[in-house]
Amino acid sequence: MNAPFPVPSAHPSPWSGPPAAQVAHSQAVTPRFDLRNKDVFSIAGRVHEFERRLDGRLQFLCVEDKEPLFITDEQLAFLSARGEARLVAGNFQDGKPRGPLPSRLKLTKEQVAQVDRKLDYVNACARGFVEGEARPRAPYEFRRSKPALDPIILHVALIKGEKAPHFTTVLGWFDLWMSLGDIHGKACLVDRHNHKGNRRKPFGHVGEVALERGVWRWLSPGMTTEMAYAKVVTSVQAYKRKLARHLAPEELDLIEVPSLRTFQRRCKDVDKYVRDYYRKGPEYAAKMHRTYEVQALPARPYQDVEVDHCTLDILLVDDDSDLVLGRPDLIIFRCRKTGMIVGASLGFEAPSFASFIAGLRHAIYPKDMSAFPAVRMPWPCYGRIENLWVDNALHFIGKDIEAAARELKMNKPRFKPKCPWLKGALERFFGYLNTGLVHVLPGTTLSNTVERREHDSETLDRAKIRQSEFLSLLMFFICDVHNVHKSKGLGLLRGIGDIPLRVWNEEAARHPSGPLPPAELFVALCGEWEDRTIQNDGIVWGHIKYECPELLSLITNPGHRSAREDGAGTRYRCARDPADLGRIYVVDPYDRDGRIITVPATRAHRAYAEGRHRHVHDLAVANARRMVQGAFDFDALMRALDLLGDAAAAARAKPERKAVHRGLARFLDAQRKARFRSEVRTGTPAHPATTAGHLDPLAIARRPKPAASALPAPPPSPRSEPPAAGHERPLPLVPPQDGVPSDARPASPPPQALEEPGPGMPPAVPAAEAPIAAAPASEPADDLDDELAALKAAKNWRTDDE
Repeated sequence: MNAPFPVPSAHPSPWSGPPAAQVAHSQAVTPRFDLRNKDVFSIAGRVHEFERRLDGRLQFLCVEDKEPLFITDEQLAFLSARGEARLVAGNFQDGKPRGPLPSRLKLTKEQVAQVDRKLDYVNACARGFVEGEARPRAPYEFRRSKPALDPIILHVALIKGEKAPHFTTVLGWFDLWMSLGDIHGKACLVDRHNHKGNRRKPFGHVGEVALERGVWRWLSPGMTTEMAYAKVVTSVQAYKRKLARHLAPEELDLIEVPSLRTFQRRCKDVDKYVRDYYRKGPEYAAKMHRTYEVQALPARPYQDVEVDHCTLDILLVDDDSDLVLGRPDLIIFRCRKTGMIVGASLGFEAPSFASFIAGLRHAIYPKDMSAFPAVRMPWPCYGRIENLWVDNALHFIGKDIEAAARELKMNKPRFKPKCPWLKGALERFFGYLNTGLVHVLPGTTLSNTVERREHDSETLDRAKIRQSEFLSLLMFFICDVHNVHKSKGLGLLRGIGDIPLRVWNEEAARHPSGPLPPAELFVALCGEWEDRTIQNDGIVWGHIKYECPELLSLITNPGHRSAREDGAGTRYRCARDPADLGRIYVVDPYDRDGRIITVPATRAHRAYAEGRHRHVHDLAVANARRMVQGAFDFDALMRALDLLGDAAAAARAKPERKAVHRGLARFLDAQRKARFRSEVRTGTPAHPATTAGHLDPLAIARRPKPAASALPAPPPSPRSEPPAAGHERPLPLVPPQDGVPSDARPASPPPQALEEPGPGMPPAVPAAEAPIAAAPASEPADDLDDELAALKAAKNWRTDDE
């Protein structure tokens, strides 16, 4: 025998009774149902008609596909007890109901009172007396006649104080109660006025088709009923033009155009889900018209953990560089069984695989709360995650995360797209965090534009909270606020709620955790890999230097190559954690077991790199480059290099030593004049006899020169130029002094000023102590030397100025 639907093997078959009853009472006889042909039953959700009894079984025929069904009376009784089988309609001649009978659960108080009134008349006619009165002595026999029933009906109506119904009406109630009362109860006597009336459509086929086309036009996005009604009118007119060749004008006039009000009622009758599906999209319809289902809690902690991210509405500042890091992204891991927040990751780059792995590592390993002394409540969460529920964000469904889940032996099921209510508790946490912590701090950006207008402009969008301070506030909020806050989704009875920390303490004591994965595994999963060489000062990666004594075992290995000796140095594979730049991991290629060397940052960089995120480091580097670029004059550097290149090219064009010397002297002299610019002021010197041999702004700081006969000829100075013939040497420059005219000031400073040189200048050397420049003895004298000596004597050049 084939059952109408599959039955799991773990449960007893619906077609058999209790096994104990069959064994203990093998000789017992079960009663048989009094069924008639064409009785309609609903069995297992399908409509069947009773056909006959065959070999002790009941034969039913499915109305839909004409498939036979054979069951026993006992099986039918068990199906009726479970609500899987019920009589829909019996094959009776009198009192056949009009339309399907309502369910007893649907009856209102008014309908029950109406049925009780009818039963008073039915019972009085069936028994011959009114309930509560003494029975008549003469035997009573029910007869379907007016003289026999009218006195009883009038007596009941007199007691109730109402008009007596007609005896034929009471007979109809009697037939329904006798035939259907033992199956449907009081529901068989309920008035079904909704099945009365004319069922014919007010418009013919043409009007109905036009209304349907108009409704489809109205279901378009942004369409109004007035615009869609035009489709109804044009459809009817098109049908009339098409039928004009077959129908007479009088018949065409009978085809009416439905009114606008009729069309509006048809649009109003459209199902709301269908309306929103076509007018606003399937996502909106699924979001607005859904049923809420409370999901069952897992059996143990860390069995189901859900993760999501949120960009917080606040601007944070870096602790060291005072750079505005921007709005942080927060990734939260929540345990469904206990409601505890088991892990968090705070970053400033877009949600990525690295930030996800950082949060996952924080969720799996125990938390070190020594850096947060303000946190009073413990955070005891750690363990292996069995199922990690993620949404459909791109940074949660990538291949890297799938590979990490396989390596950690962790399932990664996904929620349905655009269904945030499937992780409603985690979504409420982000909202509670924003309203309870973020929006009350200075530097918040606020997610609501209306609130931004009413907020204090002195604290809005002005970053004042440092990253370490906000992290401490976040840890305090999670441990001392959320984890000890009452949650309605927990507890034995959902809705009453429980405290997450208390539930965790109970469940963690009963369910031990497995061993945790090694820390190097997370560095391998999310770390950055590069090939680096080992220099004399260690390994440089991202302007940070890493060095430790264990690197000596690599550079002293015979297989190591040096860039000085071999032309190219050996590159070693290095990895670093993007969340902590304080150390890197170097793979030893000379070790058979693949030894990993942990190399910390040098002392000069350790304070900066320890615990610093890669994104923050990139911001600091970019800001430092901008500062240097702002103080750097690229055009001036290019001009200087151009002049230097011209001097070098001119020197290489004339390889003679004296020619090179003169060319470089001219170049250096021009550069010196460019640095020491002066302004010539006209005026009468204090001592007319005092003159200067050249325009030297530092001449006033030199000592007076002795007689030319007592000293050897001084060497030429690159600062001086020979005066033109017939002109006197210009007067020395005297800096102007406030309140003293230029002609009243001495041309040379006092002796004290001569002995103390200015800042940045070499001390003045007396002429008697100046060294005498002499050519080396090994160098032969030539004509150029004689010309140079004569030029020195004529131009009064000094050797110390060269």
